[in-house]
Amino acid sequence: MKARARSLAISFFLLSLAAGTGGFVTSSGCAEKAPLPSSPEPVVIGVSLGLTGNFRDFAAPLRSAVVVAEQQINAQGGVLGRPVRFDVVDDRSSEEADVEEIARRFVEQKVAAVIGPLGSAQVLRTHAILRDAGILQIVPAATSTELGTAQPENDRYLFRTTPADDFQGAAVMLLAERSPRGLTDAGPAPAPVDGGPPAVPTTCNKLAIVNIDNSYGNPMGDLIEQFWPRRAGRQIVLRTRIPKDLQPDYKAVAGEVAALEPECLALISYDDTAAQFLRDFRATPQWTSLESGGFFFIGTDGIYTDGLLKNGAENQADLTSKNSADGVYGTNPDTQTGLRPYNDFRTLYASNFRLASSDDAPSFAANTYDAAILALLAIQRAGNAADRVAIRDSLLEIARPPGKVFGPGSIGEALLSIRAGEDINYAGASGDLDFDGFGNVTGGFIVWRIERDAANKPVYKTVGRFTAEQLSEQIK
Repeated sequence: MKARARSLAISFFLLSLAAGTGGFVTSSGCAEKAPLPSSPEPVVIGVSLGLTGNFRDFAAPLRSAVVVAEQQINAQGGVLGRPVRFDVVDDRSSEEADVEEIARRFVEQKVAAVIGPLGSAQVLRTHAILRDAGILQIVPAATSTELGTAQPENDRYLFRTTPADDFQGAAVMLLAERSPRGLTDAGPAPAPVDGGPPAVPTTCNKLAIVNIDNSYGNPMGDLIEQFWPRRAGRQIVLRTRIPKDLQPDYKAVAGEVAALEPECLALISYDDTAAQFLRDFRATPQWTSLESGGFFFIGTDGIYTDGLLKNGAENQADLTSKNSADGVYGTNPDTQTGLRPYNDFRTLYASNFRLASSDDAPSFAANTYDAAILALLAIQRAGNAADRVAIRDSLLEIARPPGKVFGPGSIGEALLSIRAGEDINYAGASGDLDFDGFGNVTGGFIVWRIERDAANKPVYKTVGRFTAEQLSEQIK
């Protein structure tokens, strides 16, 4: 850990020297660091992540993003003259009572803030426990619309660094409306992966919805079902729910959906469930006709993980084998914006976790890093790790204009400005973090497609982008 921290400090120094102006306050590489006491009591932040269970493939790189934030802050003297420690607990992706026990443990530990959990149903079970204790909770990936009303407007301790599912539902509908062929970055629709005549989807008027039966799948399915038929010619041919936990097969549901011959299908689920459903759907008698007619799948952020690629493989020991996820499209919050704050974060992440120079940081890693950094900057601004109201109020002050703008490449300078009593505005790696009264942020979405790389392995490729303004138009 010491060697890794030293490596991060060096890379941060080099990044600071290389940073240009671009509207951001940057480091000269000579920022004065606050000295740490010889035996200080650390400021502890609780972190709840599903390192096993449904979220295991999704959560591992997010834990790494927390490590980046911890090491970066400690290399700059910590907060309040104390080192920072993130207490990462495996919540096993549970949506049951044991995730509540983790929240209670954090309360008993008197942590200064909590990051996570990842799942919407998990957050719904934990937020009241943390709110009653006055503990700031920032969640990086839970997107259910139910979370917006879970606590009072403008009197919240629950915030999230990713847009809510009303935006994602809008992204699903906009992709269905335009079809893959209508994406500005996609070009002509590709031929089916399995061969046969080329599919040339035009638009999808006949939409089917399959969603997992929980607080993630149901609200998004409800929104699409509500708004999709409002325009002439559109219809929902079927809306059906499946259990959130993996079933042996989905042949009955897949057959029911395929028999109605939809032109596209919105699949709102987790990666293991999606892989099996896709496998069973492609085995229906109607599949050949659907594929040749331009049918396409639309997945969501719950399946935008390496787990879908592994679970979908016919031979999981050989990712070049046939895969039920081949050719699937989907949506995801635009967590890899390509803007300067993201690029600075990506450099920090890559220097410690062997990210290839051509690769983006994993999905939601930037959101998780932002959640961690926001909590730490808020604690520094509050001036007291135990003053929970001040920490909450400080979060809003540093996330919203006005103030000097600092990003991931200038965290040391942000801390110095706070210590000097100056106002700051943190520019997030994941995008705009100007929280509204419901703890939400807005943002654009990407469209992804699963394609084969040069080694014939399935990979996610970004093939289009929707702005927040475009998405808002879909749900007016």
